[in-house]
Amino acid sequence: MQLPLHGANPHKLYQSYNIEAPEKIIDLSENVNAQGVPLEIRERWPQLAGLLENYPDELADPLRTKLAKLHQLHEEQIIVSNGASESLAVLARYFSGKKACILQPNFSEYERTLLAENVQVQSLIVEDFGRYTFSIAKVKQAMIDVEVLYLSNPNNPTGVIIEAGTIEQLLKHGQKHNCMVVVDEAFMDWTGEAETVIPMVAEYDNLIVVRSMTKMYCLAGIRLGYILTQKAPDLRKYYSHWNVSSIAISIGERCLELGEFVKHSTQMNEIWREEIKTFLTAFNCEVSDSRANYLLFKLPNNFQPDDFFEYLLKKGIVLRHTYNFTGLNGEWFRVAIKTPTNMTKFKTAFKSYVQNR
Repeated sequence: MQLPLHGANPHKLYQSYNIEAPEKIIDLSENVNAQGVPLEIRERWPQLAGLLENYPDELADPLRTKLAKLHQLHEEQIIVSNGASESLAVLARYFSGKKACILQPNFSEYERTLLAENVQVQSLIVEDFGRYTFSIAKVKQAMIDVEVLYLSNPNNPTGVIIEAGTIEQLLKHGQKHNCMVVVDEAFMDWTGEAETVIPMVAEYDNLIVVRSMTKMYCLAGIRLGYILTQKAPDLRKYYSHWNVSSIAISIGERCLELGEFVKHSTQMNEIWREEIKTFLTAFNCEVSDSRANYLLFKLPNNFQPDDFFEYLLKKGIVLRHTYNFTGLNGEWFRVAIKTPTNMTKFKTAFKSYVQNR
């Protein structure tokens, strides 16, 4: 069976299972903000029609300038991108023909894009999935033989945070052994930013930080992200001209002003996430120490993961499978944190499965 490589687009998942999709589907496989698009962006939408006939600024200004001011970096250290996915594809081309190490489990797009560019990929699996614990010594040893290490922070799919101090140790080690460190912070804005390594960009020339604006602001259809690195001048030649639309640039500018929206979203997400964690733990599930707007869980051994996944599909509840997360082998599930109404439906379906099995 060929399962979709990512969350979202649940109808393809139903086709893969040859199950007729229910009229009402709750998609917990994608992890954009449960609050939806900010009201300020919705209200601004009609005004954006005036930008349709204009070519965007080639460097995505004034958004790039405002990002530089926000993160206290030079403008030339920032590249605005057509979503974080574009930057991952660019990075793969940049490291073409070299060797990479990915700390697993991790976002499958890293390996997919790297292999497409003839990069030799080495996977280093963490010791504990729920807490995402790993041996720094083993990671450092692996870095000696590769040109780049890939991390996500918070990790996708576990949602666990890696302390910035730990990453700085790896950066220092990487400088000694000519190893770059890519840190994907697509979900860092859900955590309060305490462990972001963006302040280290000015100090470490072997650091590349990838950020997304589609998760927090619910802009998956717009595609907007950026990278921060001293290597930006070298990387820019791999991006196409006018890679970010005028509409995306304008929306991104406004998003940077929505501090209260971010604060409220993170506060509500923390409450809702902990409620689901408590619920799953009560059924003896193993649950990750997530700080993001999703978490990873594993059923008790007396339940069959594939049977559970298919049962929930028939109930209209779509979880994120983990068959393409190295090390998880479909035995775990990632669930996005959505509104209490939708999470109640998830809990009801979960209880129904337990009672019927």
